[in-house]
Amino acid sequence: MAKVTVNKETCIACGVCWALAPDIFELDPASGKTRVRDPYRKSDSDKESIGEIPENLVEAAKNAANSCPTGSIKVE
Repeated sequence: MAKVTVNKETCIACGVCWALAPDIFELDPASGKTRVRDPYRKSDSDKESIGEIPENLVEAAKNAANSCPTGSIKVE
């Protein structure tokens, strides 16, 4: 499993991550920012969304992180 973190304070909700990795990321209707989708989401707050994804989704998450214009996504 890999850890994925979305910094909601810097996220501009441009949708690039949803387009590139729709199995991992989605719009949070409450904040209007990106969050990690269920069942991968482990915690979610106004500041960040944290999840754990299986190895088969790591490349998609890294592609989304590298394409994020604000650098708001981290994959560990």
